Amino acid sequence: PAVEKDKVFVGDDMGQLTAYALKNGKKLWSFESGKRIVGTPAVSEGIVVFGSADRHIYGLNAKDGSLLWTVEAAEPVLGAVTIADGRAYIGASDATFRAIDIHTGKVIWAYTSVKGYIETKPLVTEDKVIFGAWDNTLYALSKANGHELWKWTGGLTRMHFSPAAVWPVATDGKVFITDPQRAMTAIDIHTGNTVWHTFQSMVRETIGLSEDGERIYSKTMNDSIVCYAAQGDTPRELWVTHVGFGYEHAPSMQVEKEGVMFGSTKEGLIFALEGKTGKVLWKHKIGNSLISTVVPLNGHEVLFTATSGEVGLLRIKN
Repeated sequence: PAVEKDKVFVGDDMGQLTAYALKNGKKLWSFESGKRIVGTPAVSEGIVVFGSADRHIYGLNAKDGSLLWTVEAAEPVLGAVTIADGRAYIGASDATFRAIDIHTGKVIWAYTSVKGYIETKPLVTEDKVIFGAWDNTLYALSKANGHELWKWTGGLTRMHFSPAAVWPVATDGKVFITDPQRAMTAIDIHTGNTVWHTFQSMVRETIGLSEDGERIYSKTMNDSIVCYAAQGDTPRELWVTHVGFGYEHAPSMQVEKEGVMFGSTKEGLIFALEGKTGKVLWKHKIGNSLISTVVPLNGHEVLFTATSGEVGLLRIKN
């Protein structure tokens, strides 16, 4: 889900982008695209932006769902959206990554040298846009003009080892990713060089950053959440917690809010850990299907979507 003020926005496999009231989940409006919506939408300044497999990127009025603009791509648009400073950043399957003015729909720049399709949510920093694709590569582009600054492959040679599903995070001059090769990697954000690379925890395609920028979270393929220090040029594990979720490979990221780290699994579980210590605070099973990356509103309320179709707000009573 994406949220702004009193509204929640969700795309689905039927190709509909729906707005719900945050207060009670009441459906407010729905906009129908031509095919399924895969990537997480984004909303800013009353404008919702999302991509569709119908080969279009859409900008809608968040108030009533009316169409403001469309951008056409040559192939399906599966990428999630990041909006920063009035620009939407999104990758498609036509080898192109675009920066779009959210008010006018004008394409400000387009980078056309991606070798694989894009599904990730781009990381936008002060001067860079960073994203992975299904071509073994992590790309860093100039936020201003889309020029390529560096590319990282880390020796990956097989497409299904690509850092493509993970949503990169950055702190302390480094970009952090995990990939299906089950390694966690820290990359120099200025040069694209590998700072460190570890197979210690057998993590896969998930990453999270603490609000203070000091800790990196990830999910292992069996039962555990791990936490590493963001500082330094060597991997340093701070804690590992056995959550007990079993075999796991859902690319749903860890998100910290008010000192609480939230996560979810392919089997319908949402859980919360104390960010600094890894202590399990609670676990709650929604159903039996994959829970996408959750959106905490604060330390005790979290928005979720499930691949079985549910959209919900989970409130934890103290």
